Amino acid sequence: MPPRRQRASAQFDPDVVAKRTQRHLDELERSNYSEPSTLIGGAEDAEEASGGRTGKGRARQATSDKRAAELGKKKKSTMNVRTAVLYKKSFVQLLEESGIASYPAAIPTYVTATAPPPREPPRMICTVCGYYGKYRCRKCGVAYCGKNCESVHDETRCERRIL
Repeated sequence: MPPRRQRASAQFDPDVVAKRTQRHLDELERSNYSEPSTLIGGAEDAEEASGGRTGKGRARQATSDKRAAELGKKKKSTMNVRTAVLYKKSFVQLLEESGIASYPAAIPTYVTATAPPPREPPRMICTVCGYYGKYRCRKCGVAYCGKNCESVHDETRCERRIL
């Protein structure tokens, strides 16, 4: 059970919490970018590295040679996969391009879909280990479960956004 002092100070402005959550999502969106690998002709390079012979010309092939050959070969990607990798778009951009905001209100879309309010309060999950968080940080309002996770949170994760 959390201390009384902590329970009383756990009320934060919902607008500030929403802005914080949106900023975290934007940071995740930016950090999710990855460079496409450029291994064009990877199968030919692996074949040349093994002496130019195919499996028929050898009497016996060592296990390590088989593993190296399997790693070198790469399946040819389809055009859809290539375009998805080359022309990455965020979820917001895809929603804007789809034009579902212009649909009538009677037609259910991703933007207009709603769920009923929950019957139970939201669960507090520890941001360090993922267990049930019983306590909240007094500085930023993030949940944690115990002393060990509190120390990890204070050292590395507390951004002191809400005072």
